[in-house]
Amino acid sequence: MVTGIGSLPFTDVDEAIDRVFAVCPEIPVWPQLPRRSFLEDMYVQCMEQVPGVVIDEAEKRVYVDTGSTAGIETFYENVGAGRLEAFSISEQAAPGLYRFLERLPEIEERVQVIKGQLTGPFTMGLGLKDEKGQPILYNDAYFDIIKKALHMKARWMISFIRERFPNKKILVFFDEPFMVSFGSAYVSISKDDVVSLMNDVFSGLDAMTGVHCCGNTDWSVLYRVDTDVINYDAFNFLDTVFYYREELTAFLGRGGILAPGIVPSSEAVLSCSVEDLHRLWLRFGEQVAGIDRNAAWRDWFVTPSCGLGSLSEEQAERALELLAALDQSIRRE
Repeated sequence: MVTGIGSLPFTDVDEAIDRVFAVCPEIPVWPQLPRRSFLEDMYVQCMEQVPGVVIDEAEKRVYVDTGSTAGIETFYENVGAGRLEAFSISEQAAPGLYRFLERLPEIEERVQVIKGQLTGPFTMGLGLKDEKGQPILYNDAYFDIIKKALHMKARWMISFIRERFPNKKILVFFDEPFMVSFGSAYVSISKDDVVSLMNDVFSGLDAMTGVHCCGNTDWSVLYRVDTDVINYDAFNFLDTVFYYREELTAFLGRGGILAPGIVPSSEAVLSCSVEDLHRLWLRFGEQVAGIDRNAAWRDWFVTPSCGLGSLSEEQAERALELLAALDQSIRRE
């Protein structure tokens, strides 16, 4: 089966949903449309009404005002009481989610898993800065707020979907593009701390969870995270996830799934063929079988290598065409 990462370059919500339903009806994903509004930016969409977070639509800027304490006490009270409504994502910030759920009955019989997404805590910690331009990851007090906000936003999203489709499985991806920076001189955080902060956000969620990283990283870190799926850029880095054999064996052994991003999310979509991508898929399967023969027979799913929101509409349409064609090619085989 195939699914998307989430972001698309379209500005019309129904057009985006039409494409999702046509290409990945078994694991449909609600569309995130950053070109439609600044509120759909990955650092903005899930930070509404979080204490200290300033969202300036006019200047297209988001940051944390660490001098502000307004709302912090109430925030922690809502976290402790589990008041999910206090952590909702508004329809203004995520119209794709609301319209997607309105229209999902159109394909409900084919749906096996409903997919959503949020920005992951490591990426949010590095990408979201304070008023002085410093990553909020290094401010323990305010980063604790960010982590708890992401956890509660995920719980709200899962509840919001489940109350409408109680019999469907739910999968929530946490997008972690900044994991490509882990281990560099610019990021001073240990492996154990990365695993801990991700587990703080993922733990206790009543759904399957996944981590998406659209580049190369130290995969041994993500294999230790308590998550069900690891999704990566297999088009450019297919072999890299297999370098950490011991950690990968343990991840697969506890039922973990590798989801290869085989369709490129770059201008390369205009020059590659379905046959090229199918060969990558076969290489991926051979590599998995070399680690764990049982895991090689699981129900895998394929994605683009990253979100398509940064592409032109022409490129995104081609990527979706390739994803659908690859799905059919794999099924025929």
